[in-house]
Amino acid sequence: MKDLIIFSLLIVSTMASTWAQEELPAELEIISIHTLANYPDRFDFSGIVKSETGYLAIADKIWNRYVYNIRIDSNHWYVTDSVQLGLANNTDLEGIDFCDQSGLYFIDEKFNRAYLYDGSGRSEVIFNKGLLRGGHKWGTNSGLEGIAVDCERNVLYLAKERDPGFIVSYDMEDKAILDIFNLPDSKGDVSDLKFENDFLYLLERNENYVTKINVKTKQVVEKVSYKDVCSHPDGKLYSHTKYGLAEALLLTEDEIWIGLDNNGLPFSSHARQAYQLVGNQPVLIKFKRPENF
Repeated sequence: MKDLIIFSLLIVSTMASTWAQEELPAELEIISIHTLANYPDRFDFSGIVKSETGYLAIADKIWNRYVYNIRIDSNHWYVTDSVQLGLANNTDLEGIDFCDQSGLYFIDEKFNRAYLYDGSGRSEVIFNKGLLRGGHKWGTNSGLEGIAVDCERNVLYLAKERDPGFIVSYDMEDKAILDIFNLPDSKGDVSDLKFENDFLYLLERNENYVTKINVKTKQVVEKVSYKDVCSHPDGKLYSHTKYGLAEALLLTEDEIWIGLDNNGLPFSSHARQAYQLVGNQPVLIKFKRPENF
């Protein structure tokens, strides 16, 4: 009888271990790492999007009120031009998206606003936190961090990163909040969003996940991990950092791009040994996009 009990416990333990392994998100396969090569100052990389003319990036220091045209080669990425967004005040630009018919969308975490820049030299406020009712907490450095647009339906999605974290969907034509829903992971810290084919893709920087959510059911469809590259057991990419640094997400047909805001920190010894990275530049990392993700 005793042997039977021990055998049963072993089976349960093995099954639990197997289930735990099956629940872990698959690791993304890295393609390449690109360091910023030609920007003379600190660049706190906080958003990237593809527009009709190429790739655009933003940075989140309060004096940086520009959107940058960027170019990417096999090892580096470069700032090629910049455009003033027409903002009168210091800002904290944290997310960016683009629609062909309307223009460039971005958010400012300092004032927790969303803007539309139409290319005319000025930006229009299209959302502010005052539209939310119910006494939501807005702490310092825990506000709006991600933005995504359903261009066809004219719906805006905004992510409040944490404390508490949630996602807002907003009808820009009717100027009405459609829904507010919690983040799928209470430990997550959402730093960017993208919308594609009725799915939201969340960049969860502390968990090192990209999470796919069905916007109709609000359910998680799949998660993938980039932890092996950015938070490897042998060390993170940058030295002296406790938290995740990923802040920029872009999806192509067969790739996932993730940009890191390194806050001016140097590469770690692990980054030097594993990827031959030296200096203190922000990186753009390309991964293979899993099929059907």
